Amino acid sequence: MFIDRTNITRVFYLGILLDLKRVGMVRDNNPGGSSRPYRSFPTRLYEMVNDPLTDSVISWSESGKSFIVWNQSELCSEVLPKFSLGKVFSNFTFKLDTFGFRKVESDQREYANDDFERGKPELTEEIQKRFLASLSPEAFVFKRSAEDARVIERTRALQMAMKERALAKNLSNLTL
Repeated sequence: MFIDRTNITRVFYLGILLDLKRVGMVRDNNPGGSSRPYRSFPTRLYEMVNDPLTDSVISWSESGKSFIVWNQSELCSEVLPKFSLGKVFSNFTFKLDTFGFRKVESDQREYANDDFERGKPELTEEIQKRFLASLSPEAFVFKRSAEDARVIERTRALQMAMKERALAKNLSNLTL
C-alpha cells in the first residue's frame, strides 16, 4: 500500500507509531525540495545494472532475469556511490533483501526478483519494501505453549502463597 502526496506521514498501527516517509510507504515526488525527481531503490538499481559502462562490475545475467556482481570492491568504491546506493556491500545486500531480491544459487553473486527484468524498467514500479505493516495482525500475536501457561500458573500460585505467609506473619507479629 502506497500513499501518494498526502499530509498523512505518520500512522499508529498495532501500537507502533510509524513514520511512513522513513519506511518508504509515502512517496514524495520531490523529497527535500531538490530539483531531481525521486527515484526509488529498484529504479536506481535497474539504471545501474542496465548501464553498459558498469558491465565489468555488475551486469544482467544471460537470461536477463537476474543480475551478477562481478567485482565487489569496485562496485562499492565506484559504482554504488555514482547511483546514490551507498558504499558498503553488506548495506547493499540488506537493501536487496528488504526489497525482496533473493540470492540465486550460482558461483557468482547473483540476485533476482520476479519484477526485475532486462528490457522492462516499468516492472520496478511493482517492487515494494517488505515491511511489518504488510504482515497480518495475527503475526503480531504472541502465542504461549501449554507448558508455558502451566509454568506461569504455578509461579502465580507460589507468589500468592508467599504473600499469604508474609501477611500471616505480619498479623502474628502485630498480636504479640
